[in-house]
Amino acid sequence: AVRAWQAGAEALWRAGRAGPAARAYAQALRLAVLAGGVPPLDPARAGRKAELHAGLALCQLRLGLPAAAAANAGKALALRPGHLEARYRRGLAAAAMRDLEGAAADMAEILRAEPGHARARRELRRVRGAARQRDARLARRLGRLFA
Repeated sequence: AVRAWQAGAEALWRAGRAGPAARAYAQALRLAVLAGGVPPLDPARAGRKAELHAGLALCQLRLGLPAAAAANAGKALALRPGHLEARYRRGLAAAAMRDLEGAAADMAEILRAEPGHARARRELRRVRGAARQRDARLARRLGRLFA
């Protein structure tokens, strides 16, 4: 049942239907929790659950829910720390919530694991640029305050 809901969620996502895909991922997660038993989960179940959390995070990013996306990406990483797409999605969510340092840390971690990850490299440049702009604005404001 979990695999069927996951396959349905993935099909809905490919069709561009983020809302229904998110609901399908959430249902698959509920079923995975019921079928999973008492933690700690065996590696196969933990991996599947991590994939479900990462998929739900992707949908939530598209739906403009960065806090929920960050939480689900974090859960995926707790289950499978090497999950690069979950880390990327958590970084995107952090950037959307203006946590530029957190976003940069996630992108840098991805690039340590996979130096050729082009999307992470682009996002890291964007986040660092946004942080520089933010810091420059703050310096100007503080300069006026103490001038």
